[in-house]
Amino acid sequence: MSSTSSPAGKKIVLNTLLETDHYESLIKELTCTKCNKYMRPPIHLCVDGHSVCGRCYEKSFQCHVCQKEFALIRPVALESLANKVLFPCTNNGCPKHAILPQLDEHYAHCQFRIINCFMTRVYGECKWKGRAGDWMDHCFMEHSDKVTDLPFITVKNRWDAKRTEPVLNYFLLRCYERVFNVYQIYDKRGGRMMWTVLVNDENAEKFYFEIDIFLPNYPSKRIVYRRPCKCEKDADFLEHTQNVYIPVENVFSMLDEDESVNFIVRIGEVENLPLFETPTESESMILLHDEEQKPPQ
Repeated sequence: MSSTSSPAGKKIVLNTLLETDHYESLIKELTCTKCNKYMRPPIHLCVDGHSVCGRCYEKSFQCHVCQKEFALIRPVALESLANKVLFPCTNNGCPKHAILPQLDEHYAHCQFRIINCFMTRVYGECKWKGRAGDWMDHCFMEHSDKVTDLPFITVKNRWDAKRTEPVLNYFLLRCYERVFNVYQIYDKRGGRMMWTVLVNDENAEKFYFEIDIFLPNYPSKRIVYRRPCKCEKDADFLEHTQNVYIPVENVFSMLDEDESVNFIVRIGEVENLPLFETPTESESMILLHDEEQKPPQ
């Protein structure tokens, strides 16, 4: 087998092609000259042959280049290329190339996209802005009390009755080669506290999380819930019935002398959990059943 026919060889050849000036010129021809975005079908032409994307066409009365009217014909060959070409990610430094539908999905999770620190949405303190791939390193440096490399985090959170924001806490747990996003939310209208955990994994339910609320020095008082993790792409995760919901009166009953809630969030793999067999009748029930059948003396 030649070096170019092997999978590794084909990848080298493809990467070399994608970096050529010839390929860049092809991408340029498939880029709308008005909005400077990649064109996808439907693509439209003016009578002089200048192309424009469908979105710009809907907003225009004439060609922005020559000011002539648009033609009725469609550039079938150009649209066919637009469906097949591997377009480069527009985030600076990202090596990703893909067809447009795949590129649309990639942008939401591209490690080279520029983001603001998510912590500021919850705590309103951080001004950091940078690449998504650098965010975790920033969090470990600047928000060390909110992140951990362990599959659990222990929290002591003082209850603030004046707080109006629904998201009380947000934590990051980096474990099992993934990053787990932990949300603690106060649903004031519903009179309940909610915890949920999101992870960037299509098979998120192969992981579970536990919420363990406890009172220090009072081992008899404890609340433990276990639920499956959710995928980050689950848009309605806050409405999911498998989140942990606890009535606030139950949470308030677990406040310590500092009026703080003490809880542990644990992450685990479902495959390592023992299976529970259907419980049989207890011995006491069997004895009770036997006594009921004894004839009267």
